[in-house]
Amino acid sequence: MKHFNLSIIIMLLSFPLMSSCLDEPAQPQSVNEIVTEISGDWYCNIDENGFPLEFNATISADPSSESRILITNFHNTGNDIKVSAVVSKDLTIEIPEQAFNNQIFRGSGLISDDYTEITWNYTVEDENGDITSVTGKYTYRAGA
Repeated sequence: MKHFNLSIIIMLLSFPLMSSCLDEPAQPQSVNEIVTEISGDWYCNIDENGFPLEFNATISADPSSESRILITNFHNTGNDIKVSAVVSKDLTIEIPEQAFNNQIFRGSGLISDDYTEITWNYTVEDENGDITSVTGKYTYRAGA
């Protein structure tokens, strides 16, 4: 009986250890895997100084660099414009300064742990030098 009680106690104490191992999804180990996870179609909802804007964008791997992505229709600029960005292992995205349609874009994004959302903070500078702050969220469109 003493051996039986000890077995039950050990078993009960080990359940939290087993369940904590089961709860965490496998995370990609490389930047290339993260780029693969976020490549696809996204629903975009941004706020530009109080003016909401909704559109779709596509993220694809940049064939010239393992850590770079190309974002088609970033900031609703059109499907012929591709903004380049750099993905890091810590799930951040950096948009280095680049110009399109007389506007300069720069900023960053944060990818959610499950790769289904990207939260953006960036600026747009127009040809007059006026800078607009933009915040927004991209939501992954599975099966789109």
